[in-house]
This record gives sequence, structure tokens and C-alpha cells, in this order.
Amino acid sequence: MVNAKRGLTSKIFFLFFTVIILAFGFVTVVVIYSVQNISQQEIYFRLNTYCNITYAGWSEGVPINPSNDTDYKYGIIQGDLTEDGAIVEDSLTTSNIAIYFDEQEFANFIDSVKQGAAMYTTNSKGNLFYVYKVDEARDNFIIMLVDDIYSTMFSKKIIIPIVVIFIFSMVLISFIVFLWVSKHVKRLKQIQTHVRQMNKENYEVPYIDNGDDEIADLSRSIEEMRLEIKESETTKREMLQNISHDFKTPIAVIKNYGESIEDGVLVEEGAKVIIKQADILKSKVNQLLQYNRLEYLSNDEEFIEVNLKDICNEFANNYKMSSNIKFELNLEDCYFKGYRENFTTVIGNIIDNALRYAKTKIVITTKKNKLTIYNDGEPIDEKFLNANFKPYEKGSNGQFGLGMSIVKKTLDFFDLKLQVYNESYGGVSFVISKED
Repeated sequence: MVNAKRGLTSKIFFLFFTVIILAFGFVTVVVIYSVQNISQQEIYFRLNTYCNITYAGWSEGVPINPSNDTDYKYGIIQGDLTEDGAIVEDSLTTSNIAIYFDEQEFANFIDSVKQGAAMYTTNSKGNLFYVYKVDEARDNFIIMLVDDIYSTMFSKKIIIPIVVIFIFSMVLISFIVFLWVSKHVKRLKQIQTHVRQMNKENYEVPYIDNGDDEIADLSRSIEEMRLEIKESETTKREMLQNISHDFKTPIAVIKNYGESIEDGVLVEEGAKVIIKQADILKSKVNQLLQYNRLEYLSNDEEFIEVNLKDICNEFANNYKMSSNIKFELNLEDCYFKGYRENFTTVIGNIIDNALRYAKTKIVITTKKNKLTIYNDGEPIDEKFLNANFKPYEKGSNGQFGLGMSIVKKTLDFFDLKLQVYNESYGGVSFVISKED
């Protein structure tokens, strides 16, 4: 059994038509209520007009017998009044009244008719609208009345065109909404197809929606993501190639000298070489672990104020005993927010890099918001200055590794800036400072 999956278009239209149906119901109720009020007012207006016209043609109480309108069933009652305003029963003249009243109901109606000039009443034969006009100067009166069939017909004449216009408007709006939704859904599906194909196409094929709305913004964000993933994948491939090459040499040396020891050749010298190469491998593995840990670095723990002066002192004292490079220290308190362990790794990697290239000295200077590590080695090629320090990216002298990548990535996490300068008097300076 296949489960039908409702697409975005159908969901939007389901919601749209639900709203339309609710709106239609609400509008219909409002229209009917309004039309009923309008139709009643219109009936009173017309009855009053007909009454005035009829009364104007009535001279000296002479009865007027209009033709009966079988569609609207108008009724007219004419009669005389006594001096005290009472109705003279034998003076009543009626037209088309039997359809409204039986004898008793007619008598009751006449008794109560003088209560108002515009009335609405109900009897056994239905609902009635009527108007009442008295000419006391001539001691006579006239009543014009009609049943609610007229009101119903009048309401239909108003409601039907309104409903037709409303339905036509909804169809037109629905068609426009359908075209608009279809266009946007098509764009979203194109983006969806592009995202699904990115991995198969090795993130090489770009796609950008040229609109100026949120879908276009989404497309541009996905394109930025594609470029980042492409760069990351390229870096990963290069990194794996370089790691294999970087590890291959010491492993090969260890293997060769191990075989020599096994054969009884170069026993003491071979052991020293193996230990040295093992230390190199250990250093490289440590760097890999450090780099990998950066992927999981988070700010879940609160940053602390770390004094870089203390860390620099520790490294300088350690290297003084194991290196012939002179360390000059100009240290003041220098606090940066972060984790001490990570700052120790950063400073250690920069000093290791400086030791690799320094000729005679390394100068470490700390100030309030800046750390500078200078070495008097050869200047760096301009194209490598302030580079992104990609993992295992080769420098100007062919050296490569993870050290400076770890430095750059760590400082970026702590919102700190790393800059590299070729000094005019010779040598290279690495500067860590706070972002502007």
C-alpha cells in the first residue's frame, strides 16, 4: 500500500480554501442579515411612496381601486374617520385584502393600525409590512400593505448578484493564488533537487535563484554552504594525502632501522633513530588530536580571563634549556578571554614555528591587549602572509603541518585576530590581538 504524501501546494491550497469557506460563510451571514435590513427599509420606503402617490390622487374620499399585482400582492385599505378619529366601519374600501386577513384578524388589525405610521405584524397568513397615512383635514385615511413574499424576492434580487460576484472573485483569486504558489513551489523544488544532487556532483555545480525574496535568500545561503563544503572537502582530501605522506617517512625509517637491529646491525644508532622518529610521530599525532578537538570546541563553559604573560614565561623557561636560540622577554600582564589549555596550545605552536626558522633569537612581547612573538629568520613570501593557514598547506620553504592551522582556528573561536608581518629590519612577527 502506497502512502500518499501531500505536497506543499496541496497543503497551501487546503489551508487557503478552508479560510475561503469560513470567510464565505461569514460573509454570507453578514450579507443576508444586511440585505434583510436593507430590504425592510426599502419596502417601507416604497410602500410610503406608493401610499403618498395614491393618497394624492384621492379627492374628497372617492375610493381608488388599483389593479392587483399578483406578483407582489399589494393591498390598499381606504376609509373615513369620525370627528374623534374613530374609523367609520361602513366606509372601508379594500383591495386584495382577503389574502392577508380573515374577518376577525381584519377587525383586530383595524383596531391597532393607528398605533404607528410604519409597522410590521404577523398573523395566521404570514408576515405583513404596512404604512398608515391620515388626513385629519378631510377626515379620511389610507393604509398600504404587502406580505413578506416581496421582501424575499427583493432579498434574492440583491443576494444572488452578490453571491455570483463573490464566487467569481474567489475563482479568480484562487487561480491567481494557484499560479503564485505553483511558481514558488517550482523554485523550491529546483532548490531541493540541487541540494540532493550536490554530493553526487562533488559540490561543483552552482545554483542561484535570481529572485529578490526569501526563496532567493535561501538559494544564496545554500550556495554559500556549497562553496564552504566544497572547500572543506578539498581541504580534507589534501589533508589526508599530506598526512599519509607526513607519516610515511618516519614509519619507513623506523621499519628500516628496526630491521637493521633485528639483523644485528647499527643496534645502538638504530635505537636512537627509532626513538627520534617515534617522537616525531608522537608530535604529529598530538597535533592531529589537537586539531580534531577543535571540531568539538564549544563555549558551554564560561570563558575565563587568561594571562598570556604566565604562559609565555613557562615556554621561554622550558626552551632555554633545550635550544641554543636566545629568548628575549618583554612581558606585561596581558589578559584574553578563553580557555587556558587552548591558549597554551596556540603559543606553543607559534613558538615551535619560530624555533624552526629563527637564526639567533626569539622576542616575546606582551602588552595589555596584544601578544607579539618575533623571530629573526628569513622573511615570509608575501602570498603566505596572513593566509588562512589551511591544514598541511606548504609554506614558502616547502614546510607544511597542522600547527598554524590549529592556531588560526583556535583564535577564530575566541574572536581574536592573528596577523603576520615581515619586519623592515628583518625577521617575522606573529601578533595576536583582540578584534576591532
